Amino acid sequence: MSYARYRLYFDGVSATKDQLARFEDITIEQEMDMACQGRFQVPLCISKTGVWDGETETFLLGLHRIRLEVQIQSAAWIPLIDGPIINVEGGQFNEPGKSMLTLVVSDDSFYLHRDETVKSFQDSDDQVARQIYNEVPQIADTDIDPAQAPSNPAFDKTVLRGTQMELLRQLARRQHMHAYVRCGDSPGASVGCFKADPSPTKDYGLAPMVLLGDAMNIFSFQSQKHAGQAATFRSGWINLKDRSTDNRTSDLGDISLQGTDPTTDSLIRRLLRARQIEAITLARAVQAESERAAYALKATGEVMKGVYNSVLQPYQYVQVLGANGTLSGTWLIKQVTHTLTRNHYGQSFHVIRNAQSAGTNSAPSQTPAEIFG
Repeated sequence: MSYARYRLYFDGVSATKDQLARFEDITIEQEMDMACQGRFQVPLCISKTGVWDGETETFLLGLHRIRLEVQIQSAAWIPLIDGPIINVEGGQFNEPGKSMLTLVVSDDSFYLHRDETVKSFQDSDDQVARQIYNEVPQIADTDIDPAQAPSNPAFDKTVLRGTQMELLRQLARRQHMHAYVRCGDSPGASVGCFKADPSPTKDYGLAPMVLLGDAMNIFSFQSQKHAGQAATFRSGWINLKDRSTDNRTSDLGDISLQGTDPTTDSLIRRLLRARQIEAITLARAVQAESERAAYALKATGEVMKGVYNSVLQPYQYVQVLGANGTLSGTWLIKQVTHTLTRNHYGQSFHVIRNAQSAGTNSAPSQTPAEIFG
């Protein structure tokens, strides 16, 4: 059995033993292309003078920062969330033991989603992302991949209408990239990210998730295959100045697959929406939409508490073993729910895949011991 422990920081300072003792259940929701959010439960008591807990403690007040890190065995500490308290939910009862304060914590994308404005940018999408992140003091660094610049001069301007985070997600979607804020290496030093899909060949150091056999470490693996989702996309435009045209169709062969076989034998053809081609090349626009639609395999499950010894996080790949021949293989982690109590650390997951494996006629690279049906 493996053990897990966690530590907290309040406004960048390590929590005291008394502060740690105040917390009960903690839930952290991490999902691709969404803000990370945590819920921290604090039991409430009332003093003999009639003063409730939570009225004077600074670390329980709105917009103060909380950072949570997890460690399994003697592995490295992994930060799960670092950001402000955006909501304080109180539940006070006249019965002992029922009153509870819940602190809702967001990552620092909260500071990108407050003010609405109208602003134009002349640069490529990755340069615009860098400009936006640099405007937020809470984001100490950036991690930005290059994006394709427009080839059509008619679409060389990006106009922001809404919040900064809304624009970042629009830019990321049309490039099939991801805009999000992750924890930095130290408290209060978040990183603004504008990233392409991670490489399926990169090793993230995660233990394989094994469904059957002596090495099993997950309770279930419930999958869905959407046969009508993967598709090619096509579109075209006309330059009204010189009447030149450009017509493009995406190429499914250019997609980096997580398996050997496509998710469906049928060829589905779709048209790109006009709004999706602004400020990028038409070729990139159609290909980005096909890359997104290719994730037609989805699965959910839960790891065994005290058995699975890695911390799962979105934007990473993990090996699944012990499922059937087409499902076993490399999966991209889309969502993780971390649950911490005084007694255990649990993780439930949602993973996606853009291809399936060859099947039972092909020997897997790794086989868990003593598979049984």
